[in-house]
Amino acid sequence: MKKIISLILCLVMLFSVTGCDNFLAANENILQGSIDLAEDGIVPESTVRQIKDENAVVVFCGQSGAYRYEWTVFGSDITEVKALDFGLDINNAENGIYIDLHATESFGFAPVLSVYLDTQWDCQTATVYKSDEKTPLCSASVTGEKTSILNFAVAEVGPNLLVKPDGTPTPAASTNPDTSTDTPAASTDRIVSDGKQTGQDKYKTDPVPAGKPMPVEPENTTVDKRTKYTCTFSIECSTILNNLDMLEPDKLDAVPSDGIILPAQTVTFYEGESVYDVLKRICAEKGIHMEASFTPMYNSAYVEGIHNLYEFDCGQASGWMYRVDGWYPNYGCSRYQLKQGETVEWRYTCAYGDDIGGGYAMGSDWNG
Repeated sequence: MKKIISLILCLVMLFSVTGCDNFLAANENILQGSIDLAEDGIVPESTVRQIKDENAVVVFCGQSGAYRYEWTVFGSDITEVKALDFGLDINNAENGIYIDLHATESFGFAPVLSVYLDTQWDCQTATVYKSDEKTPLCSASVTGEKTSILNFAVAEVGPNLLVKPDGTPTPAASTNPDTSTDTPAASTDRIVSDGKQTGQDKYKTDPVPAGKPMPVEPENTTVDKRTKYTCTFSIECSTILNNLDMLEPDKLDAVPSDGIILPAQTVTFYEGESVYDVLKRICAEKGIHMEASFTPMYNSAYVEGIHNLYEFDCGQASGWMYRVDGWYPNYGCSRYQLKQGETVEWRYTCAYGDDIGGGYAMGSDWNG
């Protein structure tokens, strides 16, 4: 069983005096919290060894000017025991930030770096570029409520990384259906909201925003497996990495070290299928645990848990939400009928959606 190693503020003072080696050696039962990095940002080899040997999860905290940052280290990811240089400098860039990592050699694994901004980025993802500011290095998830938190796994070190917010997400799947079958150029047209609805429908759904697809009742849908389409599908829980102190201890093993349960990939679906239909099939195919129940009041499936992470596992406001082409629908996933080329993201929230940009979808009822 993994465990979180940490210190409270008064013990951090002892840490700075005696050094990480001596402190950890003398304190096997460490209290819950976070460990402040030493001024030089170095985590000693002996500390790394203890993290690996105990299969622990440790959050190291640092500060660069106005920016707070955290490194999350999973002991199970460490392949080579050596000192780690987690020092860095953060500076403003035009429409983004620069991150100058002090490390000159690879960590040997990919710890997650979380940078706490002092503003709110109007996006859900960002791109990390190499120092040439042109070559993409990786993608970062953007979480946080009033201000944004950037989270990404650092598999490659280097100076002056540039992080810029992404624009409105666009489908990564092909714009054409599967050419192996005779399919139309686009999936069946859906009814789109005109924005004139007032009050909830009979399944307690608040008015759907103008231009967004109206819910389609499962009992009124016929799935045609002769007609195939593609969409982009992913599952992630990176916001948990910013809230490990709220996570149920026995669920730590269920959290991937980079927060990614299923990387974005193109998948096939059939005419008439819902977001829930695809989730159920993809999880079964990939061997990913998923549990759901049908809620008659909302006429929809409610996704209780994915990858053994359930609602309330990371606080009373935690659970699963889904997003399609940048919008969090305000109705259940089995009432959202998919269309060719859409991008579907399942994201774990620790704050009723406010930390992943989907708080507006909660409405007067959370119908999952």
